[in-house]
Amino acid sequence: MKFPQPDMKNVLYILLLVFTPFFFVTSIFAANRSVCIDPGHGGTDVGSVNGEILEKDLNLDVADRLATLATQSGISVFQTRTGDQTLTNRDRYTFCNEKGAGIVVSIHHNGSNDPTTDFSMALYMKKSDVDLARSIVNSLSTKLGTTNGGISRFASGVILKAKMPATISEGFFLTSSYEYTLLKSASIDRRQDEAQGLLDGILSYFSTH
Repeated sequence: MKFPQPDMKNVLYILLLVFTPFFFVTSIFAANRSVCIDPGHGGTDVGSVNGEILEKDLNLDVADRLATLATQSGISVFQTRTGDQTLTNRDRYTFCNEKGAGIVVSIHHNGSNDPTTDFSMALYMKKSDVDLARSIVNSLSTKLGTTNGGISRFASGVILKAKMPATISEGFFLTSSYEYTLLKSASIDRRQDEAQGLLDGILSYFSTH
């Protein structure tokens, strides 16, 4: 018996109906699993200082490590600076918005006149930032073994003007004598541990959002 040949237009139409939802959902998922990493300070803005360690350099080092870990975990990464550039807050949030990142994580390290002060905290501004900020500080304090200072609302243009959930991570106090010792240790990689803690927080956030 000779069967009629299928109409290729109908076949293509059926395939389009079947697979379009899959590709659409996949593309949304991929877009959401992206992070704009913002190493705070840079250039003429050095941030906190402890001895020869400048916050701007520490921020960039941790950001580069986080970018590597995130990429290895299948997360798309955008980074506001990869060198020692001076950037405004507008430069930072504009870059992240133009890239359409799923979230923004701005990396900073706190400072104090008291060298014994040391804890982790995360800053937020918008209501949509809260869950991300909480996930970041919880994972960081666990990984670093620091006191969890929780989250605090802070009017920074970087997180206020970001069109997506955003947070500023204050991993620890660079001015802490204890942290300085760890940063100079030959047996403990404090920077890598912080990058891992940040990744853990990002993955935890993506698992529920």
